[in-house]
Amino acid sequence: MKHTAIAFAAAAALSLPGLATAQGKDIKIAMLLPTSAVFALYGEAVMEGFNLALEEAGGKAAGRKIVLLTEDNKEDPKTSLSLVRKYIKDEKVDFIVGPIASHVVAAVRDDIHRSKTFLVVPNAGNNEVTGAACSPYIIRTSFSNWQVNYPMGLYAAETLGKSAMTVASNYDAGREMAGAFAQGFKEKGGKAPAEDWPALGTSDFAPTITNIRAKAGELDTAWFFVPGAGGPRFVNQISQSGLRNGKMKVTGPVFMADEMFFGAMGGDSAIGVLGSGHYVASIDTPRNNAFQAAFRKKYNNRVAHVVHVQGYDSAKLILAAVEQLKGDLSNKEKLRTTLTSVQMDSPRGKISIDPKTGNVVQNVYITEVVKKADGSLGHKVLKTYEQVRDPGTGCKL
Repeated sequence: MKHTAIAFAAAAALSLPGLATAQGKDIKIAMLLPTSAVFALYGEAVMEGFNLALEEAGGKAAGRKIVLLTEDNKEDPKTSLSLVRKYIKDEKVDFIVGPIASHVVAAVRDDIHRSKTFLVVPNAGNNEVTGAACSPYIIRTSFSNWQVNYPMGLYAAETLGKSAMTVASNYDAGREMAGAFAQGFKEKGGKAPAEDWPALGTSDFAPTITNIRAKAGELDTAWFFVPGAGGPRFVNQISQSGLRNGKMKVTGPVFMADEMFFGAMGGDSAIGVLGSGHYVASIDTPRNNAFQAAFRKKYNNRVAHVVHVQGYDSAKLILAAVEQLKGDLSNKEKLRTTLTSVQMDSPRGKISIDPKTGNVVQNVYITEVVKKADGSLGHKVLKTYEQVRDPGTGCKL
């Protein structure tokens, strides 16, 4: 296990003045993130955003140094559970940040709850974590699978048409996201979508495209969620198939076609993809412009995407709570109250944590991928659903 003061296996950060390895009064934050396999690029993005926020704070909160504990959780439930138990029992961490995938957060939930250790979730969208399986010690700064996909169902039925197919990787998050889209779609008069369930890790979508082709004449939208490298492969393959030349629109969560994956999408295949989500780099506000400038300066002129912002805001929330409590984290109830009372001016817009569920409250944007004047790809915001609040079905705190 690695202990660093501000960086994720980056020697340069260890030399920053004023930062040190773990001591009695340091705040310990364990990063439950992957550095290998399908979800590694998400883990790296969370770390990059988190480290930027820590650097802006000088590596401290309320005078206490921040120490990060890092080890590859492989986004595997058993590995993650073992790490969580070690972080809690042996390291006595103040916070755990992670994981990426829905099935992993479900696996560690009970140990988090029993130990009363605060878990700040920077990506995993598992609905139950802030619903039926909610806990006072789980705070989510990213999104719920329902929250970012239900609005696209509403929008698609209202503006694109009443016939759809959902294409989603066959695991927890895929099923929840497709279900949320279908819920919104049917509520606005759409027919129950046809479904296709490729296995997680699929790279050849020929069978899926055959299924879409069989219904292409009637489909108004093909909604998809395929995490990792499979997402751009799906967009490339459906574009190459010619199925996008008619009325059918390709839609999905905005992070299926954004700066994380534009480079992996051939030619102009991403153009015209409609997305729903809580952040795009092209949001034109002073706060987001300042964030993007700081990110470019730190990370070799790269453009930050939504997962970077999720990592950044996770750190900002922790830092704000520690500052408000003047560094005293001993009272768990007071810490929970503080975490759920912070109002943040995020690059994505105004955000807060719903005290009834622990889930973030935020805008959800409907976007379209466009080619900008300089030839690069970006997003045009078509509609904003203001301050969307997950219903937290079944949550009793």
